[in-house]
Amino acid sequence: MVLPVSVQEVSVQESGVVDNDKKKRPDESIPYSEALERTKFGRFNYYIIILSGLVLSNVLLETSGVAFIMPVAQCDLGLTNFRKGLLSAIGYVGMILSSHLWGFLADTKGRRRVIRPTILASFVVTLFSSFATNFWLILILRLLNGFFISGGSATIYAYLGEFHMDRTRSRAMMGSAFIFALGAMCMPFLAFIVINQDWSFPLPFLGIIYKPWRLFIIVCGITGLFCGLSLYYLPESPKYLLSAKREEEAKQVLQKIYRINCGKDELKLPHLLPEDDCAEIKIAMKSDSLLKTFLNTMWNQTIPLFHKKYLRSTLIVCTTQFWIYLIVNGLYMWFPHIINSMSEFMNTHPGENKLLCQIVYDKDEFLYHNDGSMECTNKLEDTTFMYSLLMEILYASSFAFLGLIINRIGKITILCVAINVLGAATVELYPTQLRAMAMCISLMMGRVGSVVGTNFVGALLSSYCELTFYISCFAMISCAFLILFLPKSIKDKTGKESNSNDC
Repeated sequence: MVLPVSVQEVSVQESGVVDNDKKKRPDESIPYSEALERTKFGRFNYYIIILSGLVLSNVLLETSGVAFIMPVAQCDLGLTNFRKGLLSAIGYVGMILSSHLWGFLADTKGRRRVIRPTILASFVVTLFSSFATNFWLILILRLLNGFFISGGSATIYAYLGEFHMDRTRSRAMMGSAFIFALGAMCMPFLAFIVINQDWSFPLPFLGIIYKPWRLFIIVCGITGLFCGLSLYYLPESPKYLLSAKREEEAKQVLQKIYRINCGKDELKLPHLLPEDDCAEIKIAMKSDSLLKTFLNTMWNQTIPLFHKKYLRSTLIVCTTQFWIYLIVNGLYMWFPHIINSMSEFMNTHPGENKLLCQIVYDKDEFLYHNDGSMECTNKLEDTTFMYSLLMEILYASSFAFLGLIINRIGKITILCVAINVLGAATVELYPTQLRAMAMCISLMMGRVGSVVGTNFVGALLSSYCELTFYISCFAMISCAFLILFLPKSIKDKTGKESNSNDC
């Protein structure tokens, strides 16, 4: 008995038996990955890698630049050790409060639509922070800055990754992380140029004296202004557009990439087939209560991360982010304070040897004078900037080294080295419609670690300095061991990568 054509085709598909002619894809449709492959790797990719690295650098400058401000602003803002801990952590608190929101919006409204306005808003808040008249005002402004800057810090990983294929994504992520490391290396250099100046301008209408440390706050935010304006010339992620059933817009973006990379007029594309990790994005706003619908949709966007399929990845990534951020940011925010204390001791006690923690104890003991006034510092010691720069050079060099060997030793080994590469691997672990939310939740846990770490280190340094370093070493070793249990990828491992060359 001969079945009708339509029924026969269904029967063949259900049985899993397909003849040789049907193995070939029809000319009128190709997978998204093949369409992206046709755009080649060229100038557009380099531009977006550099811009992504600058976005990440901006996050570092905005959040960690406070470390260089605190020692010289302690009299102007009345900073005790407790207040220094609050000021160090408050930016991360803002990130924690907004991470879930930005992840939801990035997965439902678009990557670029979240990154661009939030980065520009963070610069505006930074500008106002420069003129803060007291501790509580700058604390609130830095909270708002953290709230907005979180939009770009997590979403940029998904945005960058979706412009690259599997075989080039790791290199793109590492290139972006290397730009980030170069930005980190510039921070102590910028601090030295700006902070250690002698000028000051009284502003009677605000009741403050505008000093170099206030200008340094603005300098740390200029990168964000540049990135926000540059994003006006970049398109939305084509993979996201395809997920949102906006195929024609996705094709236009792919054609634009092709024109920039290859210098040719047009790339003809047939119908695009979504990838397996590129499920349709659906947002329903039909409920009477908009807030209820918004919260339900956010919940539905989050809960899949904790299903059996992704639970192990989510728990490992979030736990590792928490401890890495706790140690790295917790120690880094107090690094200028520790090094500056050591440099002051070496200058005032030449030839005398003393343990680092004992120097820190002595510095905290003499922070306040007998009359209750606070010791004021207008400049940081030159060696503070030198050691900070040296640390950042080593950090940037590690990315350059890892970039050369990434394809040989794999992501798992690299995860033990840097937060950024853990973020890069997280992109590989989740599908398109969950990717930005996964990044935001994992980074939210990391920023919880930053809040705990900055206050934890500040509390321990004055009384239990040695214990601070012992706990840090144990936590880093534990994280390295935990990463070994992270799965490689959720993607189809049977697919073969294309070997097409650049233009």
